[in-house]
Formats: sequence, C-alpha cells, structure tokens
Amino acid sequence: MRAFNFKQGKASWDTGTLLHWYVEVDWDDPRHDALAQLVTDSNQTLLDAGFPVTPVEHRWLHITIDQISRPAHLIGQTERDKLVAEVSHRLATIAPFTIMIGSVLSYGSGAIADTHPDHQLSALHAAARDSTRATLGDDACQYEFGIQHLTTAYAYAEADSDAAQRLLRRVRPSHAPMEVNAVHLVDVTADPQAKTITWERVTRVPLGTAL
Repeated sequence: MRAFNFKQGKASWDTGTLLHWYVEVDWDDPRHDALAQLVTDSNQTLLDAGFPVTPVEHRWLHITIDQISRPAHLIGQTERDKLVAEVSHRLATIAPFTIMIGSVLSYGSGAIADTHPDHQLSALHAAARDSTRATLGDDACQYEFGIQHLTTAYAYAEADSDAAQRLLRRVRPSHAPMEVNAVHLVDVTADPQAKTITWERVTRVPLGTAL
C-alpha cells in the first residue's frame, strides 16, 4: 500500500476541478444501513491497527462512472446542457438496479470495496462516455475505466497491504446491497495533501424514465 495520487485522465491531477459522473449513495434509504456499517467497520479495523489511511466520509462515498478530463472551468453552460441531454437520453432506457458492495479489499493505494455484478455499471459508463465524446470530443475522454469499485479509504503513506487484507477479511458481514437509480454530474475537487475527494452536485439524471 502506498500514498494515493489523483489522476486527470492519465496525468497527475494537482489543481482545479473536474466534472465527473458518479453514482452516489442515498443515505436516506434504510436499505443502505448495512453498507454504512460495512464501511465503518472496515475503516475502523484499519485505523485501530495503525494503518496510514484517510477514511472516506459516508457523504463522499461514490462509484466513478466516468471522469471528464477537460478542466471544468473550460466547459461552458451550453456544453453542459448538451452533455446532460445526451446522458439523459441514454439512461432513460436503463432500469434502476441493485448491486452488492464488498468484500473490502486492501489495494495498492488504500482500501476499496468490490462491486457485483459489473455489467450494469459498465452500461452506465458507456452511456456517459458516448455522451462526453459526442459533446466534447475525444480529448475529454482520457479516464481509464477499469473494474469498478467503491473506495472506502485513501492511503497517505506506505504500509503492508497483505497485513491490511488479513484484517479486512475478518470484517463480517463482508457484503451489503446498494441501490442504483440515478447518476450524478458533479464538479469534483481533489486534495492531494488531505487525500480527500469532495464535490458540488451539478445535476441528477434518473435511470429508466422511458421504461
């Protein structure tokens, strides 16, 4: 485990804000109580053992669907309106769904929770990426989309990942459901020193409005 570095596409992200498409957790939904407990227990386990991690506050937990790698201040309101219209059209035919979060895993740069299944999240990414490309062009599509996850803590120093994983594996229950019924366009600020991600919400796009 090593200190996490935030990325703007494939480059280092040190200043400015970037628009992202996120799936947020609706903490007003009691179905997410188990997820709150899983995240809390996993992070406390690492902190109690002295691991150098910064837990993600519950309100900032998210799944990254896509990053728009052009600086946010260079994307005007007309382009944003078109982007939202494009995404809304594509998400209208994707029904809300439930995924499982967990187990929590020790990762190269902190702790992440796995997600299952993958295909619905991949469909959300495809809709977001196609909309960005149609609106802003290829230069805004530099984010490398991989196996999706929910980050629970960012590392700020080196530590033994194997030792962290042995502790995280003992956290039970190890999985919790998460309801996905919308995607949010957010304006994200990364703090490389504090190892935090925060954002201002731009708009919410619901799933399945055409079904």
